[in-house]
Amino acid sequence: MRRDIFQAIADPTRRAIMTLIAFQAMTPNAIAENFNTTRQAVSKHLRILAECELVKQEQQGREIYYSLEVEKMKEVDLWIDQFRKSWETRFTQLDDVLTTL
Repeated sequence: MRRDIFQAIADPTRRAIMTLIAFQAMTPNAIAENFNTTRQAVSKHLRILAECELVKQEQQGREIYYSLEVEKMKEVDLWIDQFRKSWETRFTQLDDVLTTL
């Protein structure tokens, strides 16, 4: 079953993992140290993120390092952008109302 990128980011633990590896590649053990869960649970989350191509794996010696696939996040940004324009318009209207009050 191919997972959807939005299913992957729906889970708070996966979002936290993505935040951890956004600036620095980490091993699964290093990632797991940041959570109150098992190494297997973290590996499952990493597998789902990898299936959705949100993270990439790089073998360095005997270790596997995971890093965020920033280009794939553009899909999420494009989807959110349609709402962002509406929100900005509404906030501008709210600012106008508050200014007049």
